[in-house]
Amino acid sequence: MEATKFIGSYVLPIGILIFLTSLFIIESRSSYHTLLYLSLSLPVIGMTIMQPSLFSTALKSLSFKLVCLLCFFAATSTFWNDPNVADSRHIRYIINIVLFILAFVYTHSYRPQFIEKALLLSALVWGVYGLFELYSFYYIQDQPLSMRIVGRGSLTNTLLTSHVYGAFASFIAGYYLVKSKYVSLQIFLIFILTTLLIFIIQTHSRTPLVGLCAVFAFLFMKHRNKQTTYFFIILILLFSTYLAFNIELITKRGLSYRPEIWAIAFKDISLKPIFGHGLESSMSFFIPSLQTAFSDSHNIHIAFLYSFGLTGFVIWLSLLGSLINTYKNNANNRLASTGFSILIFGFFAGMTEGGSFLGRPKEVWFLTWLPVAILVAAEIHLYSKNSNETN
Repeated sequence: MEATKFIGSYVLPIGILIFLTSLFIIESRSSYHTLLYLSLSLPVIGMTIMQPSLFSTALKSLSFKLVCLLCFFAATSTFWNDPNVADSRHIRYIINIVLFILAFVYTHSYRPQFIEKALLLSALVWGVYGLFELYSFYYIQDQPLSMRIVGRGSLTNTLLTSHVYGAFASFIAGYYLVKSKYVSLQIFLIFILTTLLIFIIQTHSRTPLVGLCAVFAFLFMKHRNKQTTYFFIILILLFSTYLAFNIELITKRGLSYRPEIWAIAFKDISLKPIFGHGLESSMSFFIPSLQTAFSDSHNIHIAFLYSFGLTGFVIWLSLLGSLINTYKNNANNRLASTGFSILIFGFFAGMTEGGSFLGRPKEVWFLTWLPVAILVAAEIHLYSKNSNETN
């Protein structure tokens, strides 16, 4: 149908670019969400109604089925969650996650090269913006290097900002090692990666460093050649030089009470281990030494276990396993390979941070639903391509 082709070829790509690039431009979160609903959610609903076969094709993906199962179970948990939770609102958020993933699936079916190009363009935009922001913050505003940089627009938290930069740094690192090697392209990609890494370091957030170390270790093991070795030697030297002069910025905060928070979280999880406390049930982990209660488990995976118990956690792990299998079966596909780099970053960065993973679009989506959407889109497109070749 011409209408669905137009939406998939032009409307959804605009929506994806808005999601990827607009956080530092749009100051109002509500405006950001509204734009995404208008450019992604509503068009996806329209395409699904006009051409149901698109959704039927998506359901042939095991990963997408597991996403739907996870979201269905999360919605079902409203029957036993905290009675003060606004259930209808959060169910809408869950539906929006499914629509977000379908937006990538539908776009990739009509414009197979777009998502890869959009990620590359967005990484460039964030790199250039980061360079400008570093210059403005430390040179024009004359802030000391010990001051943590945040960003502008909707960026209000250094840690959350680092989620976005870390996701794009993971993509660029993976893209650098799988793309055809031209000297000009190599220089271009190294420039982007360098600016992204410098910005991440200046947020003084350690969570993205955990995720990036995992990504770089994976890429080094996968691409063992001279170019990769030289690349990682340079990274290690740069990071070691930085640590030599700024080690206190990394170590002075210790473990930020993560072990204490997790221990209390597991005690609460043991009260409702099978089905969890339910969607968006309030968390409160009191640390006596601080006389402070934390409302976040500071671990995405523990948060899943807390909210949805062992049942939801098994579904979550099954989804991750299915995505890993998608990558293993299509390791030579650029989109699957680079999407998997972001997934690794999200998994390990999520070990020490992450909240509202089933909420409205925000920075944590770059750790969770962005890599899921990329890999599901790649899986479905490759399945359809193989089916057509077989027929």
